[in-house]
Amino acid sequence: MNGTRVAILSVGDELILGQIEDSNAPFLARELQRIGCMPGERRTIADDRAALAQALRELIAGNDAVIVTGGLGPTLDDITREALLDVIDSGKELQQDPAGIAHLHSWFAARGREMALSNLRQALRPPSARLLANPNGTAPGLAATFAACHVFCLPGPPAEMRPMFTAAVAPMLFDAQSVVLTAALHTIGLGESNIASQLNELMDRAREPLVGTTASDGVITIRVRATGTATAARTALEDSIRIIRERVGDIVFGRDEETLASSVGALMLARSLTLATAESCTGGLIGALVTDVAGSSAWYRGGFIPYENARKEVDLAVNANTIIAHGAVSHETAIELARGALARTGADYALSTTGIAGPSGGSESKPVGTVFIALARREGDVLSRRFLFPGNRAAVRSRAARMALACARVALLDDASRVLLWSEAEAIRVERC
Repeated sequence: MNGTRVAILSVGDELILGQIEDSNAPFLARELQRIGCMPGERRTIADDRAALAQALRELIAGNDAVIVTGGLGPTLDDITREALLDVIDSGKELQQDPAGIAHLHSWFAARGREMALSNLRQALRPPSARLLANPNGTAPGLAATFAACHVFCLPGPPAEMRPMFTAAVAPMLFDAQSVVLTAALHTIGLGESNIASQLNELMDRAREPLVGTTASDGVITIRVRATGTATAARTALEDSIRIIRERVGDIVFGRDEETLASSVGALMLARSLTLATAESCTGGLIGALVTDVAGSSAWYRGGFIPYENARKEVDLAVNANTIIAHGAVSHETAIELARGALARTGADYALSTTGIAGPSGGSESKPVGTVFIALARREGDVLSRRFLFPGNRAAVRSRAARMALACARVALLDDASRVLLWSEAEAIRVERC
């Protein structure tokens, strides 16, 4: 089934209402690519028979296969069977499947439980569909072919859906001659539009491999997707990655699962350096990003969260007169925080943050989103930058934490004064340590 295009349809009021996260669709999207299929579309539908039937008709018309998850339980609000019937066997009745009934009796008997009559609904199927075995639960899946499109209905619980997909669906869709390969290059420092202008024709939607970008809290990820035979797709993917790296340079800090913190850690380890943090407005977020990296204790000494001014003075020796004269949110305070973290921990580098995350506390000269980030180096200068981050309180704090790590990274690359996204170039201050 070369180039198979597969739609994913998730069913459930609880998904529409945001009461639970849909973990099935991301799993299926990844697994489909692994077996050489292209996820074509993802939809979420409430427990509504007419709406589900209409969605099935639309997806069947535009895809080679459709995978539905959810709505196969024993209660009246589980309507996937009925919706499938309306599409593939309109005007007919659901019929009981002897194998499905036998499975249900066996399942409950093995557990010493009495089966409710409502469970027999799970042995029903449209006449032209067949059941898919479910050794992990009571709800068999359904498989049918309609208008040259393969339709698979799988149970909602991931512990049942995933093994059923692997055992019954993947073998039908797998194509040994076709693969879908992806890669993600993560960047920091430039905005999405700047990166797009550098990539230029690489982002043409008619190009193969396909190149696109996504943004998250200052990290711009360049995504590459190549399809074809394994050898051809791998070659095309790596060739595109090489060209991308040549165009955007060292703003790329990692690929796929590599993180900004792990890239900083690798540079620290390569130079036998250590890091400490003093976080006021970010409240420990930098430390959390760093300690998410396995083995970070080899280069991260630890950090302080001097949120109130008294803690800045007592824990990190910030001069009270500095705060009185310049404010807690200032270059001067950020610099003294970073110096204090160096002195208290004996680290080689120290990052500090102090700012106004909002929603209140801003002023005309220091609006909400203003954050000062300082980097002190034991053998070198102290650099302080002023940033103005957009977004709500959570966004400001998250972006500040990542940009602090970006400040450390460019310093380790011997380009400490490089202009970064959301920074004010004229506000970079340098003082001797």
